[in-house]
Amino acid sequence: MNSNNAQVTVFIIIAIILVVGGGTGYYLVKSSGDKTSKEFFLREDIKPTMDNIKNSIIICSENSAEGSLEKIGIQGGFSKKPEKAYDLGWAFIPYYYERGSFLMPEKVTVERELGREYENQFLTCFKGINATGFVVKPGSSKTKASISKGNVLFNMDMPVTISKDENSMKIQMKDAPISQASKLYEILEIGRYITDSHKNDSEMICITCVADMAEERDLYVYSFDAMDNSVLMLVMDNSTSAQPYYFEWLNKYNPIVSTAPGIPGAPGVPGTR
Repeated sequence: MNSNNAQVTVFIIIAIILVVGGGTGYYLVKSSGDKTSKEFFLREDIKPTMDNIKNSIIICSENSAEGSLEKIGIQGGFSKKPEKAYDLGWAFIPYYYERGSFLMPEKVTVERELGREYENQFLTCFKGINATGFVVKPGSSKTKASISKGNVLFNMDMPVTISKDENSMKIQMKDAPISQASKLYEILEIGRYITDSHKNDSEMICITCVADMAEERDLYVYSFDAMDNSVLMLVMDNSTSAQPYYFEWLNKYNPIVSTAPGIPGAPGVPGTR
């Protein structure tokens, strides 16, 4: 496959990823304020707008959790582009292995990046909340994402202050985490196995071992010839939600002059066993 065709393949895969959707969580917010302000915001002419603002915050939280998982999948566990990544312009694909260098992020790093992406998407959504006549301001945030088997938990410790005239109310979000069904933990296990396998033999990958791991976790693993002696690795979860979830990264190898069989779809890179 020539360089142009390889890049086209990458863009096709990315285009497919764009349709990914996550699960839906339910989110509650707690509010506080002095007695006068509480009474003001409960007035019949004020309460409907307040309810709309709160509902908009809930929707932003849920959509941001789904969107951040999607983006983290596209970008192989990163929100901020690492030093070694293939730039697509609107996104990037990180390298996990690059000619002897091992670059895959640890789970704690992916959790930090996922929390960062969740907060970024929430604040972007937050700016679009329609609150005519009200002032809605987010406070400083401490956002965490926790990845466990079959689940990702998002928790945003960020107060939101809603003001009108001389009255204000603060909404607390820290006690209402969003839970998303996800096999991100299991995907990272497979990514770690594939990456670390190069420590034992940089020219071989145990495809049957990877296939067994994928089957145990009800996942699918694909590889595609990419540009410049690289392989695009793609893990798909087709069972957790209505839409498939994709997670990807790149491995780059030294040029090999060999007639040995390569990874399916990636001739000229490490062989299989």
